[in-house]
Amino acid sequence: MEAKPATTRITLAAGIVSFVGPACAVLPYVDYLPAFPNLPALAVAWLLAAIGAIGMGIGVFAFRKGSKIAGTICVLTNIPVLAYWGFVAVFFSTGGSR
Repeated sequence: MEAKPATTRITLAAGIVSFVGPACAVLPYVDYLPAFPNLPALAVAWLLAAIGAIGMGIGVFAFRKGSKIAGTICVLTNIPVLAYWGFVAVFFSTGGSR
């Protein structure tokens, strides 16, 4: 069974998301979150965990549609985003503290 070639739009989306996820993940550490000035820290953690999960979903979708390299890179760059911010969000949501 031969795989169909991926469309350019899927490959482009996976390429963009492979940069957006990690770029958003470091925004709290460079003190540059102008879009969400009054958002609580826990909400920011859940937002960044969701960005990582969505990025991984787009990578898997791109991989399944035939864009193997871009999909793999997209998943691999968004795994640390989901792992780190997902852990932080769950840890503090369940009552953990410093």
